[in-house]
Amino acid sequence: MKGRRLIVLISIVFACQLYIRAQDTLSGYTVEQKSLDLYIAKKWKELTAFGNEALHKGYDYYYMQMRVGIAYYERKNYCLAESHFRKALQFSSNDSLALEYIYYCYIFTGRNEDARKLSKKFNRELATKTGTNTKSPIDFVIIEGGTKISDSSTYFKPAVYFQAGLSHTIKNKVSFFHAATYFHQQNIVGTLTQLQYYLRATIPVKKNWLISPSFHLVNINFSSETPTTTIDTLWPPGVPPHTQPPPGAPPFKTITNTSYSTRSTNSIYFVGSFAIQKIIKRFTLTAGSTISNISNTTEFINNGALYYSVLGNSKLVLGCAGYLHSIDNYKTTYASVAPFVYVQPTKSISIKLSYLYNRGNNIIESNGYFINNSPDLTKSRIALLANFNINKSIALYATYQLENKLENIQQFNYHYNVIVVGIKIVP
Repeated sequence: MKGRRLIVLISIVFACQLYIRAQDTLSGYTVEQKSLDLYIAKKWKELTAFGNEALHKGYDYYYMQMRVGIAYYERKNYCLAESHFRKALQFSSNDSLALEYIYYCYIFTGRNEDARKLSKKFNRELATKTGTNTKSPIDFVIIEGGTKISDSSTYFKPAVYFQAGLSHTIKNKVSFFHAATYFHQQNIVGTLTQLQYYLRATIPVKKNWLISPSFHLVNINFSSETPTTTIDTLWPPGVPPHTQPPPGAPPFKTITNTSYSTRSTNSIYFVGSFAIQKIIKRFTLTAGSTISNISNTTEFINNGALYYSVLGNSKLVLGCAGYLHSIDNYKTTYASVAPFVYVQPTKSISIKLSYLYNRGNNIIESNGYFINNSPDLTKSRIALLANFNINKSIALYATYQLENKLENIQQFNYHYNVIVVGIKIVP
């Protein structure tokens, strides 16, 4: 009796296993057929939902990854599309279609260095199709200029700013950005003339990692005029100098003379910086360190940032950068924070709004690029950057910043209005 029950139980378990396997085979066919039907019908939203469910259940193969990737791509969610095309390459490492889609995912999310590196894998046909075989080694040229105007014009005169920059790529492996800057301003103390040269290398590596060392050389010339006052005595006619004039003679006359002597100092300083970046689907994480000896003060700045692409593309990006900085070897450490929002309402227009909250000392931002070596503290800053693409080769941009400053000696508050306009040319 017990043996018969055991045989019945084993038979039921075996039958269930056969039924499950049959269902699984049937489901595999259904998954392929339904995903293909959704793809042909261009029902991209339904395809992403169904495809992700199928992948979660283990139906992972080349065509499924490609279909889900194309569905995300058509919905302009390039961040998620790229991850599926990458997985498709695991089944066919040199697949031209997957490589082409990844290339444009990079282009449409501003990852030009990654796109350049990926193009090294293109065969002749794909290189010709994408135009990468004739792409110029020069990525872009920028020319910009502007001014900064203080509401304390008695102390600070309007500044003059000019910069020329060039980005180029060597063998589709490493890109370099060069920038030469001129800055000139007169204040109540003297006149500042500052020349700068900035060099940054950007190196994409495997698995969406990117490293970026940079170097910034700063030449500062400051000149001031020191007044010297002398008093000369005019003796009456006929009276020898340094003698007492006789009674009734004209009185002494004194003349005050003021002369100015110019004192000039010329100094060269450096800024070194290093940053790493990792992209995980919609998230971009960065971390870096900067060291500077500007004004003969060694400053250490450690920073980190997190950016989130809300829609999986460049239409809406939220982010925040944080800084820990010290000028006394970390005996005292200050923190600064800089959140931002980036929107691209149309293909031609993009806007970035950012805010900096700062305490302690002025900081160096953007991987050693943006230097604030003013003796007056920038307590906060609101910045608006607008970009307008005229065509594929020319873009115009403008920046407005409102800086809340604290004067270094007398400790009074004032503001700077910073205006910069520029042009970007892509060969």
